[in-house]
Amino acid sequence: MIKPACTSASLLIMCLLVGSVHAAQAHRAVRSCKPADLSVHFEDGQGAFDGMSHSGAWVVLVNRSATRCVVPALPDVHLEDAQDHVLAIGKPAQLSPNQQPGQKILKPHALWRASMYWVSGNVYDEGQCVSPNRAVLTFPLGDVRVNFPARTLCGPAQIPLTFEQGLLQPVPP
Repeated sequence: MIKPACTSASLLIMCLLVGSVHAAQAHRAVRSCKPADLSVHFEDGQGAFDGMSHSGAWVVLVNRSATRCVVPALPDVHLEDAQDHVLAIGKPAQLSPNQQPGQKILKPHALWRASMYWVSGNVYDEGQCVSPNRAVLTFPLGDVRVNFPARTLCGPAQIPLTFEQGLLQPVPP
């Protein structure tokens, strides 16, 4: 059976349009954030994290570049001492079924934050406590190292300790 010429022409036009859409989407693809794009600091949450034997902080990220860029929604974070020894490692907080780690697109100068919770009192038999000097956030294009506020983390007598880490979320206005 011979197909009419209009069907072939329609198919050709549709293929060209689909190809153009894919090319436009590829052109608008958001690049990964470079370490130099990001500013990182910690906020204490005005006491919202503090309890009898626990504490925490917000790790706050700002995209200081002029363009959008993407980071993992759950950045890999660990805490080190002054000699670059890892003292504590972030572990993901329990996610609800509708939460997916994925990625977050950071608009220029927008603030994003993720929670960090840890045990701050030596409540463990034969436990240990550490006071990290630096936080290291690992991203696909490199690490961001930043001073960690004077805080104490405690846990079982294992090295390194762990702390709970939440997903990045926009900072409310």
